[in-house]
Amino acid sequence: MDAHTIIMHLKELFDATNRIERYETSKELFCCKMTDGSLVNAHVLKISGYIEKLGQLSFVMDHELCVDLVLQSLPQSFFAIHYELSHK
Repeated sequence: MDAHTIIMHLKELFDATNRIERYETSKELFCCKMTDGSLVNAHVLKISGYIEKLGQLSFVMDHELCVDLVLQSLPQSFFAIHYELSHK
């Protein structure tokens, strides 16, 4: 094989690996929900880690989508507590 063929073959192999890793990471991100009683900080760091990993795998999301994903992953009780505290 010549150099070009080898490079193209390696690219195909690694693209398949990256695709699987992107799929698994995005699945974890989109299914991630914070449980009641857990720390918000730890949960947001976990979500941020998934977003960073996707960025390293060439899947970059804009800031607004990232914020929406974090907000959607929070339990309803978080918003009730936040609303109570902000209106006292």
